Amino acid sequence: MTFRCISLLLLIIGLTACDGGLRSLSNSELATKRDECIAGNPTSPGKVTACENIRKECERRRKDGNFAC
Repeated sequence: MTFRCISLLLLIIGLTACDGGLRSLSNSELATKRDECIAGNPTSPGKVTACENIRKECERRRKDGNFAC
């Protein structure tokens, strides 16, 4: 039970840290990563999650008027 709680906590911290990392990317870096996701059409769960986070960051920037990707 304790192991599950610790694992869940680490997962939440990790996902939060990933989002913060994308916010620090420049527009060109984010656009490049998005293009790689589109061209690569990932199938592994980790890559799919990363590409989904990149897509969400692009949408967030679009809402702020930044059409970088």
